[in-house]
Amino acid sequence: MDTSDTNIKFNDQGVCDHCQNYKKNLRKIIDESYKENFKIKKIVKKIKSKKNKNGFDCIIGLSGGVDSSYLAHYIVKELDLNPLVVHVDTGWNSIQSVNNVERIIDKLNLDLHTEVIDWREMKDLQMSFFKAGHPNLDIPQDHAIWASIHKMAIKKNINYL
Repeated sequence: MDTSDTNIKFNDQGVCDHCQNYKKNLRKIIDESYKENFKIKKIVKKIKSKKNKNGFDCIIGLSGGVDSSYLAHYIVKELDLNPLVVHVDTGWNSIQSVNNVERIIDKLNLDLHTEVIDWREMKDLQMSFFKAGHPNLDIPQDHAIWASIHKMAIKKNINYL
């Protein structure tokens, strides 16, 4: 940096205050990123050490939406894990979400288990929540999804969800 900035200051080594500030703040970001990356690597190593007999490290739910689709990509491509993927059809699947699930499974070469929940039971439960005026009508399907993933993890002896 030159002296075109009238407020610039230089230290004894000739390094300007802008550069000092940059290095000071960047170091914090780099150190935090390194620590976080180190933690993730430790967790991934632990997960990989518990691989089941079918080669699965973990189990993930996949709805076909943006969040779970990115999760599948991140787990496979960034963390190099081999998840068993569980999709729970609670009766509300759109054609788009089903197509997304199929594309993700094919593209990432993953194994998929689909659990289909009885639509009449789900509809009755959600209608009961609706009639009761409950603010969260998704509780029945959320519980069905979570229970299905846990059930599959137990059945397949997978320790990490």
